[in-house]
Amino acid sequence: MHAHFTTIARVAATAMIVTVATQIIYITVSNMGATPDREVIWSIEVLAFLTMCISGLALLPARPVLGAGIAVGGILNVIQAGMGLVMFPPLLEAGEALAPAFSAVLAVAFLLFHAGKVAFGVAAIAVARELWSGGERVAKIIGALAGLGGLAAVALNAAAIFPQTDITYPAGAAGTVAALLLALALTALRPTIEE
Repeated sequence: MHAHFTTIARVAATAMIVTVATQIIYITVSNMGATPDREVIWSIEVLAFLTMCISGLALLPARPVLGAGIAVGGILNVIQAGMGLVMFPPLLEAGEALAPAFSAVLAVAFLLFHAGKVAFGVAAIAVARELWSGGERVAKIIGALAGLGGLAAVALNAAAIFPQTDITYPAGAAGTVAALLLALALTALRPTIEE
């Protein structure tokens, strides 16, 4: 059972690191004035988020809040990345006539993006509590960082869900940092005797 738990946690962590990397690549390429290959990046993200869904569900019996946070965050992000992959291009190509429809789809995609980051933040807080209370020194430090990153992700992304706020980039950055710290925390997490 120990090996099973550790393998699932590592699979979830690897998938999170993949999504952190794709988000960094996407933002970096965009900031350089180039157009990122959305089809490739978002396809990779859909597969990584799907991996998170499955591994999060597999972690539910052992760590319910952690598993739920990973699974819910993965599910919401599969949907939002899928919207970008299959709905954005035809709506953009349709021109001005469908601009209101594209705006609505884009708004829902961002809502799902931020809700997913809240879920990852909750998972980071859950794993942080466990590492802080029972881990070794390095694990406690990773736990503390994951907890702080999770709190920032929850606060900023919850606020970003409200339409009148304009904090998409800070909220997204906080969520990405929380996902990275959650991935590190998952690698430091050890199974209990029963697992």
